This record gives sequence, C-alpha cells and structure tokens, in this order.
Amino acid sequence: MSRKIFAVIGREYMTRFKTKGFIIGTLIFPLLLVFIFGGVFIFGKLLQPTTRVYYVIDWTNQIYPEFAKSLDGKLSDGTPEYQFTEVKVTPDSLDAIIKNFQDEIRNKKADGYLIIPENVLDSAKVRYSARNVSNFEEQSDFEKALSRIVTNKRLERKGFTAEDIRNEMNRGRVELVSQQVTQTGEVKKGIVSSFVLTYILAYLILLMIMGYGQMVMRSVIEEKSQRITEMILSSVSPFELMMGKIIGICGLGLTQLAVIGLMILVAVVYSAGIFAAFGGVSPDFISELQQIQFSWSVFGFMLIFFFLGFFFFAAMYAAIGAMVNTEDEGQQFQLPLIFVILIGYFIMFTVIKTPDTTSAFWISLIPFVTPLVMFARIAVSDPLLPSGAILSIFTMTFSTILMVYLSAKIYRIGILMYGKKASLVEAIKWIRY
Repeated sequence: MSRKIFAVIGREYMTRFKTKGFIIGTLIFPLLLVFIFGGVFIFGKLLQPTTRVYYVIDWTNQIYPEFAKSLDGKLSDGTPEYQFTEVKVTPDSLDAIIKNFQDEIRNKKADGYLIIPENVLDSAKVRYSARNVSNFEEQSDFEKALSRIVTNKRLERKGFTAEDIRNEMNRGRVELVSQQVTQTGEVKKGIVSSFVLTYILAYLILLMIMGYGQMVMRSVIEEKSQRITEMILSSVSPFELMMGKIIGICGLGLTQLAVIGLMILVAVVYSAGIFAAFGGVSPDFISELQQIQFSWSVFGFMLIFFFLGFFFFAAMYAAIGAMVNTEDEGQQFQLPLIFVILIGYFIMFTVIKTPDTTSAFWISLIPFVTPLVMFARIAVSDPLLPSGAILSIFTMTFSTILMVYLSAKIYRIGILMYGKKASLVEAIKWIRY
C-alpha cells in the first residue's frame, strides 16, 4: 500500500477513534457485562422481597395442609417466602369474607387469596385473586404445588399409592450429561451454553458489520455532499481513497470487537466463580456457566471473519455511497444489502444444530453468508475444526478482492457525479467501462 492510503487510513481511524461516541460505545458493553453479572446481586440487596401474605379457602378440607407445607421456602433473610392463612367459611358468609379480603388487599395488608373448589379433582381449576397478577414465578409455584397435590389425590381415588408412583417416576428421570469428543479426549459442554455464546458472538459480528459498513457509506456521502471530494482526489486516486476509508474504519471495528471479545472471554472464565462466591443462584446455573467454552481460537476466528465480512460488505456500502447524493437515498439503496446480511444470520440458527452436514458445508462457503454461518459452525464445534473452515477463509478472501475490484469501478465514477442518484443499470455500465 502507498503512503497516501496510509494517510487516509490514519485520518479515517483517528478522527473516529478520538470521538466520545466511539469511546462510550466501546465501554458500554463491558459496563453492560458488569451490570448483568453484578446487577442481580446489587438489586437483590436493594430490593429485598418481603413475605407474601395469602388467604386460602379450601372447600375440600384436604388440599390446604399439603399446599402450605409444600411452599415453606425461606427468603435470604430467613423469613418465610409465603404466609398462608386458611379461612373457614360457609356459603352464606362467602361474599362478605371475599369483600373483606379485597379490602385488605387494597390496603396492602394482604397480597391475595385462593379459593379451592370442592370439585377441584375434576375441574383442575383454582381461583387466584391478587393485587398483582403479573408475577408469573409465583403463579408457577402455586400451580406446581396444587397440580402435584391434585394428581396425588386423583391417583389415590383410583386405588394407587400416589407417593410410590411419584417416587418411581422421579427415579426414572434421565439426565443427559453432554460431553464433546475432541482430538485429545472429551470435554464437558452443554448445548444451552454453547448455543447462547455462539448466538451472542455472531450477533456482535452482524451488528458491527452493518454498523461500520453504514459508517463507510455515510463518510462517502458526507464528502460528496460537501463537495470536498475533488480536493481530496487531487492528492489521491479514487481507489486509494476508497481503500483508505474501508481499512481505517475496519481497524476501528476490529479495535472495538477485540475489546468487547476480551471482556466476554474474561466474563466466561471468571463468571462461574463469582456467582458461586456470592451465592443466590442455582447449582444448575453454575454448572451451565462452567460448561461455556470460549477459547482463544474461537476469539481469533471471530476477528478473522469480521475482518473478511466487513471488507466484503463495506466495499458495497462504499459503492452505494458513491451512487447517491443524500443519506436518505443511501438508506433506500442499502435495504437489499441488509436483507442479504440477515439471510446469513437466519441460516445460522439451523446450521448450529447440524454443523457437520454436507448442506452446512456448502452453504458456509457462499461469500454472502460465510462470515456468520462458518463462524457459527466453528464456535459450536470448538475445539474441533469443522470441514471447510480453512477453505472458507480462502474463498472469502478471493470473493472480497473481487468485490473490492467491482466496487472500486463504481466508486471512481460515482464519487464525482452529482445531482442525480445512479440506477443499478448505470452502475453495471460503470463496471463494464
């Protein structure tokens, strides 16, 4: 590369690197990680839950004792999670007692009440009234407890011993402990944690390709609309100007992605220990965190495929910027390009499930979807390397060079044309010149 390209690279990189927007945007993600991993403890201390008070009317005279016993959990400060009070009523006094319940709920002396009907074993419905009915976790607890009791009663009514049946059912539950076979042995790796990490990293690549690609387009449109392009082209060629813009903004994206990726890497390595030290989370959640594998090789491939994907699409964004005169026109032109980028994102979800199939191999070699699809295959297969991983880098490199060449032919003519946006037919003519 000539010194002129390096001059453009330095200008495009440093003018944006020093901006408050870039610095704040880079720091927001680490702060978001800190909030996610620490917020649950901070807000848990600030917003300590209190004992929930409920009245229960049990027309069966059988359900309430077991229901209250099954929900005898404790809060972090040792107080009961729920306080249930059984109220005996007659049909004549029911309306008055319900009105009294409603008054106490409005005055915040109670949180709600339940009415268990006499035919609950057949209807399987219980009335639940509360000041706030959006607490789905609480309702789920109530439903599970009542469902278990009602099922037991129905089994007993049919002559079975409910507890024995449930014990056998619980003993027969099978848990799959997933381990991935690698070249050096087996590693413990959960499907949920593997999918979540791959989804987050691929989503980052998608956002940054689109975000920084649009930055290239806006930069071209800005210089073109302010009529300073002619002045710049007196010192550098159109190709050097376009390459300098793409490389400079690509370096900016790589810087931000590297910082964010390192923060995720640190979070993956130490999050399980932090959660275990503070407590307050289930052992299953800790186990899932420990199974997340984010290796240095996955980190490296993330940077490689962002670099190749950004160059491939940024060349098209630069060509779009040269074809239009305003940012509104550019937004219209880039819609098909955004659609193409999103296709790879949607294909990624299917490929994650079956990364080693023949169809996944061939699809991941298509340049328009390679950055996301091939990276997803690598992330879920790590530490193994899926077939075609190295080949995709070569095919993507060749496709990127070809795309830069074609876009440069559009850029060199469109950058000096004003007054009317070019059509696709005109752009094809420019390529053929």
